[in-house]
Amino acid sequence: MMWCAVSVDCRLDVNVALNRPAYQSSVYYEESVPNGPSNANDGSYAAVLAQGSCAHTLGDTNPWWAVDLGMALYVVGVKFGNRNAWGT
Repeated sequence: MMWCAVSVDCRLDVNVALNRPAYQSSVYYEESVPNGPSNANDGSYAAVLAQGSCAHTLGDTNPWWAVDLGMALYVVGVKFGNRNAWGT
């Protein structure tokens, strides 16, 4: 799963999605460990599915992931990146 950063001002590059409530269409379990939606915006770069550090859906036809930013914002940019490609 990719992590995302939603920036209020592209010059500041602030992750306003960090640790906000997140939701997804389904949750995939690896070795009985849930890979739920909050793993996508927890600030971690870990990418070990069996340790529950990823957000992963089942084989949904139309999978989705959403985050509640807690307020109405004018979003100027959204970054998506592979967890283990952007840090350790």
